Amino acid sequence: MVEGNDKAELERYAREAAAFRTVVGIGSGLVMDAAKYVARQNGQLLVQVPSSASNNACFTRTAWAMDRGRRIAERGCPVPDAIVADRALIATAPPSFNRAGLAEILCSHTALFDWRLGHDAGCDVDWDEALFAFTVHELEVVPGVIPAVAQGTPDAFVGIIKACARFAPWFSSHPRARFNAGSEHLFAWALDATAGRRMIHGEAVALGILLMALLQDNDPDNPARCIVDARLPFHPEHIGASWELVADTLKALPEYARTMPWYTIIDTLGEPMLAAQKLSDFLPRARHFVDGLKV
Repeated sequence: MVEGNDKAELERYAREAAAFRTVVGIGSGLVMDAAKYVARQNGQLLVQVPSSASNNACFTRTAWAMDRGRRIAERGCPVPDAIVADRALIATAPPSFNRAGLAEILCSHTALFDWRLGHDAGCDVDWDEALFAFTVHELEVVPGVIPAVAQGTPDAFVGIIKACARFAPWFSSHPRARFNAGSEHLFAWALDATAGRRMIHGEAVALGILLMALLQDNDPDNPARCIVDARLPFHPEHIGASWELVADTLKALPEYARTMPWYTIIDTLGEPMLAAQKLSDFLPRARHFVDGLKV
């Protein structure tokens, strides 16, 4: 049983599982990351069995851990030897939890904007026009699955997992590319850090997409329609947060962003103190936008 992702705990899991040939992770993102870490440490085969469509952790090669209160990326985890998407298992998860996985696709709306910013700024971001076009296509097909996601159809949730699988090979071939995670993920992780607890990842990312798309002046109405129509929770009061917590998160976001080697819209706001002030000034506009979305 995985009880947390503190690095000392992950090391203990690795020692306890060292005698086995294969590691099987059964559960959600926390378990997926722990299984990846253990398999990397011990050189073991890896099988992942996601219990919901709530995130894409089973497909990425990074395990997120906490070390003395700081979120760190444990990279170079193995590609799974198998991923088992069991419809019956996934159907047992709360529909709202499964809907959260849609954010792992919609996040490319803001991530692609950040990726181009990094490329235009001359950063080494594994720029690839074909990958950019591929990701745009994946975004364009999302509206077609929204009704089934809203209805809670198990096949729709498996479809989210399959979409995440299509992204998976690019995570290995383009590790510095920001095609599927950018400022919206930085916001979601900073929200966790500011709150001192883990939110449902996809719900925090959904809020991050809305805020960062607005900050980017990047057609925020487009992802907003998908998020609302899919019945994916996004409002601070509906995801276990508050506008006060969002305000504190935005103030902390520039310093938090410096812990990640990503170039995003946050980097265009100036040094951290100035950026924090700009984000504080942005809050009323952001709140007006989010509060105005009809659920």
